[in-house]
Amino acid sequence: MALRLLYLLVLLASSACYKTVVLQAPVSKSEAIYQVRAGDTLYSVSKRHGTDYRTLARRNHLHYPYTIYTGQRLYLRGVAPRPSYIPLPKRHKKPVRGRSVNGKKRPGHGVVKPRPHKRVSTARHRRVVRLSWPVRGKVTSKFGRRHGRPHDGIDISVPEGTPVRAAAEGDVVYSSRRLTGYGNLIIIRHTHDMFTAYAHNQSNLVRRGTHVKRGEIIARAGRTGHASGPHVHFEVRRGPTPVNPLVYLPKRQRKRR
Repeated sequence: MALRLLYLLVLLASSACYKTVVLQAPVSKSEAIYQVRAGDTLYSVSKRHGTDYRTLARRNHLHYPYTIYTGQRLYLRGVAPRPSYIPLPKRHKKPVRGRSVNGKKRPGHGVVKPRPHKRVSTARHRRVVRLSWPVRGKVTSKFGRRHGRPHDGIDISVPEGTPVRAAAEGDVVYSSRRLTGYGNLIIIRHTHDMFTAYAHNQSNLVRRGTHVKRGEIIARAGRTGHASGPHVHFEVRRGPTPVNPLVYLPKRQRKRR
């Protein structure tokens, strides 16, 4: 029992952030992971690694038109774990209204008109939101795998109470602590179906439905939820797909005045 307790304490001390994803099965080291770059397509990645693109799509739960995003993880072998759940609003498609003929609606009324797609979509990166660092601190845990498990964001170590700022302009779609593991969590929706998430806050300073500007203070950093110390767990998602925040953030953190 004493040895088990000691192991648990060492494990907690070695990690900056815990969340519900730890319940998933560990990822084998033999499963190669590729990070999508700008200009990639699922076909080009599969060809480069000698894999059929349809097989690669199945391994990563991708469906036609096989849209991939810059900074996204692709599992070349094995099956990719599902991303950790965060409450994101669904996209609503507007129906195509049919014109009335003799008082009757045409058959096309209320039907969503499909858009033509290429066979394999190019990695989307150009139409993205320019992000700023939410806090100025050291990145203690990067995007990818940690302790053999997926880590869907980055951890930035800062003193407790540090102001957390919106990475870009957008609308707050979630501000609560109901999601297990994340503690006080804020999610902001930006343009081009991009979302940013800020977890383990000491306190949330904005409510759901609030429109925020880039750099606006939205929270105070803390250690709520499954966290071993004060820090900000920061995620970027393209729709529900987690992507590497460091691909979208400036390389250097500039001092705020």
